[in-house]
Amino acid sequence: MELSEIERLGVIGAGGAGFPTHVKLNSKPDTVIMNAAECEPLLHKDMELLQHYSDEVLRGFRTIKQITGAQRAIVGIKERHQTEIDLLRSKASSDIEVVPIEDVYPAGDEVTLIYMTTKKLVQPGDLPISIGCVVQNVETLYNIGVGKAVVEKFISVAGAVEEPATVRVPVGTTFAEVLSHFEITAPDYVVRSGGLMMGAVEYDLDKSVSKRTGALIVLPADHYCVTMYERFKTDHDTDRIAKAGCDQCNMCTELCPRYLLGQPVRPETAMRNRMFTREDYPMVNPGSASCCECNLCTMYSCPEGLDPRGATVIEKHLLRTQNTKWTGGPLSVHPMYEYRRVPTKKLMQRLDVLKFKDEGPLKKLDIDPKTVRVPLDQHIGAPAEPIVRKGQSVRKYDLIGKAAGKVSGNVHASMDGVIKEISKNDVVIER
Repeated sequence: MELSEIERLGVIGAGGAGFPTHVKLNSKPDTVIMNAAECEPLLHKDMELLQHYSDEVLRGFRTIKQITGAQRAIVGIKERHQTEIDLLRSKASSDIEVVPIEDVYPAGDEVTLIYMTTKKLVQPGDLPISIGCVVQNVETLYNIGVGKAVVEKFISVAGAVEEPATVRVPVGTTFAEVLSHFEITAPDYVVRSGGLMMGAVEYDLDKSVSKRTGALIVLPADHYCVTMYERFKTDHDTDRIAKAGCDQCNMCTELCPRYLLGQPVRPETAMRNRMFTREDYPMVNPGSASCCECNLCTMYSCPEGLDPRGATVIEKHLLRTQNTKWTGGPLSVHPMYEYRRVPTKKLMQRLDVLKFKDEGPLKKLDIDPKTVRVPLDQHIGAPAEPIVRKGQSVRKYDLIGKAAGKVSGNVHASMDGVIKEISKNDVVIER
């Protein structure tokens, strides 16, 4: 397979980032890494893909190794997944290294995963390619290995549901349609897409599944996580509470995964800057640009229940506006790195999700919507431009949106049908 074929198929980062894969692979790394860490609590789709479609995933992995000319291919996978480790090792041969890593959060962060598997450090402001690495998600590799236009998505449905599962659904299916196939155990509930830590609260369940959707997690409306999500719904909430409550204890920074890897991220400094900044003279720490937004500082570390992550993200936006960049020298790993990483079970305890079933077997459910609303902007970069007309018949896998610009992605029909509606955001297909 050529790079142009990956572009044609509309493959993007399926782990949630959504970066067009053909752009990312247009480089010459010495090492390609499969991100099989799946570090968000309650998610299981990547492990299910490895269990049921390991041949396709490994075919995709070997394809990107060949395309990029990389010398090494490493699978970073948590040591607790021994079944999947044994399976991969039985099929990997000498061309692929399977490297078990500790079950800590956020092991799936690119910078963290690269260090855990290679001991290489990405310096502040640099991309992984700067140290010869490219990282790809399990499902992204599956999509390459299958070699078809990406029109379906694997997602974990978990939390307050009777039987959690991993399901495959057509892109454009509404969240409500997916959840209608599950028995929800909470009378009043909130849905979080993507993950408990880095996802988003979905107030509109008519929103569509995209190539970036990794999970739908159902939570009781009075759950701890929901309380935290609601408390810091806006930048104003983060700003107001930081000014009133932060006592500069520094715990957010001391447990920050990027800080422990030597990155100049200091959430407590971002909080202090929110406390004393003025609108006409915003105080910022250039190191905030290196924050990976894992949300550990807010959801786990802060003893006051404040939002250091939100404060740091506010600074990231200000830094981009001001075009301010980190200018310090090379950094090294914190001496306490080995002792301050957060085990996933401890995180789950803090999030109050140990009461939910931590499983997600792959199930074939009859999720066959009559209508799909296929997003044109389901990737990072410029939205695809629609190339179909209202009333036109299309078949599954037909191109309906063409990539626009250097960073963009093709979009395809996820079922046979007729084009019922076209907008700048999506294309509606009716069966």
